Amino acid sequence: MVVQGADGGGANDGSPIVIVSNRGPVTFSRTESGTRTHSRGAGGLVTALNAVSRRQKEAVWIASATSDEDASVAEESRDEPYEVEDLRVSLVEHDEDAYDLMYNNLANPLLWFVQHGLYGLPYAPALGDDTRRAWEKGYLPVNENFAAAVERVLEGSPRGRGEAEPIILVHDYQLYMIPHFLRERLGEEPFISLFVHIPWPDPEGWRVLPRYIREGILRSLLQADVVAFHTQRYARNFVRTANEVLGAEADEERGVVRYDGREVWARAYPISIDPGEFEGLAASDAVREQESSVRNLPGKLLLRIDRTDLSKNVLRGFQAYGRMLERHPAMKGEVTFFAGLQPSRGDIPEYAAYAEAIQKAVDEVNEVHCTPSWQPIVLSMEDNFPRSVAAYKAYDVLLVNAVRDGMNLVAKEAAVVNEENGVLVLSENAGAHEELGEFAITINPFDLDEGADAIYAALTMPEEEKKRRAEALNRQVRENTIEEWVEAQLRDIDAYRERRG
Repeated sequence: MVVQGADGGGANDGSPIVIVSNRGPVTFSRTESGTRTHSRGAGGLVTALNAVSRRQKEAVWIASATSDEDASVAEESRDEPYEVEDLRVSLVEHDEDAYDLMYNNLANPLLWFVQHGLYGLPYAPALGDDTRRAWEKGYLPVNENFAAAVERVLEGSPRGRGEAEPIILVHDYQLYMIPHFLRERLGEEPFISLFVHIPWPDPEGWRVLPRYIREGILRSLLQADVVAFHTQRYARNFVRTANEVLGAEADEERGVVRYDGREVWARAYPISIDPGEFEGLAASDAVREQESSVRNLPGKLLLRIDRTDLSKNVLRGFQAYGRMLERHPAMKGEVTFFAGLQPSRGDIPEYAAYAEAIQKAVDEVNEVHCTPSWQPIVLSMEDNFPRSVAAYKAYDVLLVNAVRDGMNLVAKEAAVVNEENGVLVLSENAGAHEELGEFAITINPFDLDEGADAIYAALTMPEEEKKRRAEALNRQVRENTIEEWVEAQLRDIDAYRERRG
């Protein structure tokens, strides 16, 4: 069993902290009058890393420049971090073609698909010269560009290099090669953690990648001190992969990998949310204005809130619901399935085709089962966060049936604001299942019959049982907040450095 991260305490000793992620905490732009303005980044990772940056006022967050004004800030922040609100940021401008190769040709179409198990292997992927070019001309240069930015930031640190061991926290699958480039530039002095926010496959799944990528990434990750995941399953898969692919010495019970004279810890830190933030959102005027749009739908409310990502398994969710209506025709008019889906990666052909398949599945269920006064599925294909939170408050059943997920924060966000003792139907392959599975109805995300039965069971569950599950779910989320997530990592950093001496 891979060791779980400690769940409390811990603080660094004043060491410079550098956070590195592809997506930054803010995006800059210009108003019509020419004034620079900015907007806060969205998403669970940005929220989580904000919690990290708040732990030290001089922490610096390095991220990609993604707008024209970001590029201007990148130039201004080369020597000194740019201060905005309570953050110090240093943006990195990449060669446009290199970034496109990294992001749109390797990280998302290949690494994301491999790590979520999305390929139909008899047909895809077909790897070749284009893959090698995306690796050598895109992924590697972008990662090296980030490493150079980290070195510049540390050289400009008020403490200066060498006075305190820097802590470098790298995040996610776009940046796997940064530990390698950092060790080349900075040696063994800095503490390096790389947090993988998506699933890590078993060794056979990892071997889908060409040898130079699968081995290159593993060797780089094993130059970090801690490689972190959201679940013990993914951490365990990583330990096994390092052992079977590279021949590294692996202690699965302790979550330790030894390779090339280094000891690397594989740890699980299940990411969470700030319950107070969502309670505040739930009470906001913007959310209250949206409540009637979901509470006035006929019957009980079956809900899903997701991106139109292949990993979310949206299509089978609708198909399972249609099967439930076939098996239980008395449920017609007694439940409405509201799906708030945010468009995702429409420039990738597989995603564009999936969005079309989703619409077709909705149309088919509605055509077969609708009545003059009732539409079985109400589909919204737009990003409307206030309406999502309003739906969180109102659902009777929440469906999270992901093929695979690193975590899935929707299950946690919804649990803390729901007012109806809503029931969670949860995929056994969602990262959240390790924490929340005992309070949910667990499903195999590929089994339509099981999904249909689970939806029906959730909709017809006795009130007393619903209340028991909902209260336990809420309590579990509140016992592991985003602050505990941060503290667990800081405590393990202290423990690792103390062990290393």
